Amino acid sequence: MLGINNQVVSFVSPPPPTTTIEATDLEDGHPNHQLWNKMTDNIGRHSFSSRIIFIFILNTFLFHNPLHGQDLWIEKTKDDTIENANFLRSDSSINTVEDFLDTLINSSHYDRRIRPFFDQHKACNVTMTIHINTISAINEVNMDYNTDLIFRQSWYDPRLNYSGTEWAKRSPEITLHYSLIDRIWVPDSFFRNAKEGKRSDITVPNRLIRIHRDGKVLYSQRLLLKLDCQMKLQKFPLDNQTCVVNIGSYAFGTKDLSFYWDETPNTSAIRVNEDLEMPDFVLSNFEQRYCNRTTATGSFTCLLVVLHLKRLFGYYLVQVYIPSMLIVILSFVSFWIDHKSVPARISVGLLTVLTVTTQSSGIRSQLPRVSYIKAIDVWMSACLVFVFAGLLEYALVNVIARKNELRQQVRFSREVIGNRLAQVHFYKKDDTHQTNIETTETLARKTSVTEKNLRSGSITSPLIQNSAISNTTAPSQTPQVILSQQAPVSKTAKPIRDTAQLVDLVSAILFPVAFIVFNIIYWMVYLNMQVEYVLK
Repeated sequence: MLGINNQVVSFVSPPPPTTTIEATDLEDGHPNHQLWNKMTDNIGRHSFSSRIIFIFILNTFLFHNPLHGQDLWIEKTKDDTIENANFLRSDSSINTVEDFLDTLINSSHYDRRIRPFFDQHKACNVTMTIHINTISAINEVNMDYNTDLIFRQSWYDPRLNYSGTEWAKRSPEITLHYSLIDRIWVPDSFFRNAKEGKRSDITVPNRLIRIHRDGKVLYSQRLLLKLDCQMKLQKFPLDNQTCVVNIGSYAFGTKDLSFYWDETPNTSAIRVNEDLEMPDFVLSNFEQRYCNRTTATGSFTCLLVVLHLKRLFGYYLVQVYIPSMLIVILSFVSFWIDHKSVPARISVGLLTVLTVTTQSSGIRSQLPRVSYIKAIDVWMSACLVFVFAGLLEYALVNVIARKNELRQQVRFSREVIGNRLAQVHFYKKDDTHQTNIETTETLARKTSVTEKNLRSGSITSPLIQNSAISNTTAPSQTPQVILSQQAPVSKTAKPIRDTAQLVDLVSAILFPVAFIVFNIIYWMVYLNMQVEYVLK
C-alpha cells in the first residue's frame, strides 16, 4: 500500500486545503454523490494520502479490481481526483466569475445532452413570452407576413442550482455570454408555420442567457421570421384577416417537455410594440392559446399566438373604387351626346371599356388565383358590365336612327312623287303632247334631285320645294295652282317621332338608377358579411 501511495503522490499535485463539503454542493453533481458525501464526512479531516488509500480499498472491495491492473486504476484515479478536487473546492477558493462558471457548467457533472428532470421521470415545463416589435410585408399573393419579435423561454434546471453556496449571496443571478448557450441544455422549440427565419446578428448575436441561483434559466433571442398566414379573401378589400404564430417542440413529446404561457400576475405573455404601424392593416386584437398536436411520431406540446388584423380601406377607396365609379359615370355622359356624333360616342364607349379592363387586370395581378369570387371581382365586373352596356346602347341607337332615317326618306319620296304626279295630271288638261313630254322629263329630273337632297338632309320644307317646282314648271299659272297643293304638302310636313333619341333618354335615366341600386346592395352585403376562420 505504501508503494502505491507513493506512486500516487508522485503523479498528483498537492491537494487544496481541506474543508467541509456540504450536501448542496454535490446534490446535482457526480452520479455517486451520496457515496462521495459519506467519504468526505468520514475522512474530511484526514490527509490526502489517507483519502487515496481509502479510495483504493473501496474500489477493490466494491468493484473487484485485480491487483495486477493497479497501474490503469491509478491513472484513472489520478484524473478523477484532479477533476473532482477542482469541483469540490470550497466557495472561498472561487474568487472569480470564470472559476465559478467553470465549476457550475463542468462537463464532468453537467451533460447538456440530458434534459432537466430526466432522472425524476417528469416533464420539463417551459414558460414563454413573446414581444412583437414589427409586423410588415403582409403579402396576399404568397399568403405570408414578416415579423420581428423577441422570443423568451424560461425553465428550471436543478443541475444549475447554486443557492447553497457563498456565490449565491454575491450574485443572485448571472448573465452569461451568448457563446455559452452551447454548453447548457435548451428546449428544441421551433415555429411550425415559419417559411424563413434567422436570428438578429446586429451588431452581435442578440441572445440572452441568464441563470438564477435557484436553477431558473432565462433564454431570450431576437428573431426575424417570415410566417405563413392562410387568408380568406372573399371580402377583399373589405376583409379582416387572422394570422397566427405557432410554436411547438420538434422532438420532445408531452411526457418530456411542456410549453406554457407565462401567467405571472401583472405580466402579459404577449406584448406588442405600442408604435406598431402597418400600411394596409391595423392590429385590432391578439390572444394566446394552447394547441397540442398528435402526429405519427407522438403527442407534442404547442402554443399559439392569434393576431386579428383589420384591413385599412382608404387606399382601395381612393385607388380603385372612386376611379372606377367615375369611369362608369363618364360612360353615362355619352347618353346625352347626339347620336349623330358618331366619333364622340364611339370614343367615350371604347375608352371607358379599356380603362376598366386595364384597372381590373392590375388589381388581379396583386391577388392570388383563388377559386372563389372576391368582393373586388364583383365590383370590377359590375363596372365593366355598365360601361360595356353603354357601348352596346349606342350601337342599338345607331341602328334605330338609320332605320328611322331610311323610313323617313321613303315616306318623303312617296309624298314628293305623289305631288308631282298630281301636278302632271293638272298640266295635261291644257298643254300639248310636247309640253306633256317636257313636263314629265322635268318631273323626273326634279324628283331625282329631291331624293339626293333628302339623302344629304338639305331639304328644309316640302312646301317650299313644291312652290319652287310650281314656279319653275308653270310660271304663267295663277297662284290658285299653288294653293290647290297646300293641303297634301302640309300633311307631309308632320314631324316623325325620333325613336333613337327616346332610347338615349330612357338610358340616361335607367343606367344611373341601376348603378345606384347596385351600390346599395353591394355595400350592404359585403359590409355585413362574416367570414369564418377555422384555426388548425
